[in-house]
Amino acid sequence: MSRPDFGAARIAAIVLSASMLLGGCGAPEPTPAERAAATKASKAAAAAAADLVSAVSASKGSGPVDVKFVLNERPAVGQPIDIELVFTPSLDLDGLFARFQAAEGLELVKGVETEHIEAPRKDVPVKHTVTVIPKSDGIFYLTAVVLADSPTASVSRIFSIPIIAGAGLAELPEAPPVATHSDTRSQTRNP
Repeated sequence: MSRPDFGAARIAAIVLSASMLLGGCGAPEPTPAERAAATKASKAAAAAAADLVSAVSASKGSGPVDVKFVLNERPAVGQPIDIELVFTPSLDLDGLFARFQAAEGLELVKGVETEHIEAPRKDVPVKHTVTVIPKSDGIFYLTAVVLADSPTASVSRIFSIPIIAGAGLAELPEAPPVATHSDTRSQTRNP
């Protein structure tokens, strides 16, 4: 009586076991530390998004790009301040580009324009940082001209970003006294 050859069966079993193990290894299960880091990063991104302020658009209605910004500290006269901007396309675009201009009283020292961004995707934020130096106390504007190319159109929109430096505006003069009802009557009777 001959003994059966188990070599082929063993090889088949090993190959089957290995393929089952490798099939489940496509995406390894994250460790508890990795899960905690991902949760922390997600919360930080949500908090950062909550701190963003919408830039003021000169155009009415929604456009192909939403522009938001944040200042991480209060602007001080003579000190550089970074303005972190986020451009979020509302549709898939062929290209995106922005150029910045500072109003009198602000010096634009870094980030005058973005790179020419090729094929930005819908709802995927594009970040850019602009650095300005306020020259005096006051309220100033940084202007962004944003060009968005889609498969059907090329759109240019202007956005304003207010910067309040130092004390902001000087004190306003006192308002004139409000006329009373008797003051108004006496003024109307005398020609």
